[in-house]
Amino acid sequence: MPQPNSQSQVNKQHRLADAVREQAAWVMAQAENVAINAENIPDYVARLLAQYPLVTTLDPEHHFLSQAEPAATVAYVLALDSVNFGSGYFGIAQAAGVSLEYTVVAGALKKAFAENRLNTPEKWAEVTAIDCHDVFAIPMSAAPQLDALMALFANHLQVTGLQMLNRYSGDVMQLLAAAGNSAEALVELVADWPTFRDVAIYRGQEVPFYKRAQILAADMQLALQGKPPAAFTDMDRLTCFADNMVPHVLRHDGIVTYSDDVLHRIEAGIEIPRGSEEETEIRAAGVHGIELMRKAAEDAGHAVTAVNLDHIIWNRGYESGIYAKPTHKTKSVWY
Repeated sequence: MPQPNSQSQVNKQHRLADAVREQAAWVMAQAENVAINAENIPDYVARLLAQYPLVTTLDPEHHFLSQAEPAATVAYVLALDSVNFGSGYFGIAQAAGVSLEYTVVAGALKKAFAENRLNTPEKWAEVTAIDCHDVFAIPMSAAPQLDALMALFANHLQVTGLQMLNRYSGDVMQLLAAAGNSAEALVELVADWPTFRDVAIYRGQEVPFYKRAQILAADMQLALQGKPPAAFTDMDRLTCFADNMVPHVLRHDGIVTYSDDVLHRIEAGIEIPRGSEEETEIRAAGVHGIELMRKAAEDAGHAVTAVNLDHIIWNRGYESGIYAKPTHKTKSVWY
């Protein structure tokens, strides 16, 4: 069962998304490596909204979606977003002849669910790195860093499994019930878990991003098509998902500018360390840039959310002319 008073604690907080927005704005106010060209935003937003649809879905080709068994769908989304990271390892995987792209990971987990493998909190709690190598088709010793990544996948699934068993008796539907049809409440519940607590330290202050916690809420809403227990009434409270794709697209489109040093490192494939000032500023630029875009859209009479804009930007990032260009590389468990 949910821990006593967990929902009342969530209701008292309801500040998580505001903290993400406020701290991203604070970072950008003093950033030295990244800047936002705010004057370009109104025209840019108008072009995007004219070209791209607002609503996206989780495609059934790569995701395990069962209208007959919503609990199975909820479990799948929770497991997927527990391991929805590793973009900094993509180049290593490619050199080893394997893939860690999002759709590949999602599809591999879908197959595991269809085969009743890795599909319950009990199984997550006992999963091993060897199991993850098998499920995600990463050969053992293909590269030491991929072995380390599979160990991280196993650890994150284990923590999710144990949290579900200890707090919710292994019933994934109880987690959504505790959120009470609130996306932000769901984020707050899982952000308390160590493997979802995505917080950087920038010049002595905490800067929360909670990328995977927020995308979990958004994915639940999409996977269940906005129906109970994911009939969230506050999707507009969420921010964008601070990863490497959003700032990459915004840079390509002239909304974000990097310093010469950061730009050189990105184009040369030099890693930007997790938690560094540069990486925190890049992520903050994505969050704050999307917030400025949302405000510009609102001023122009468009009712859009940061999540809507994130989906548009993310899909745009897979267009060939943009995807072929290098994004910043950071080995991170957050994206």
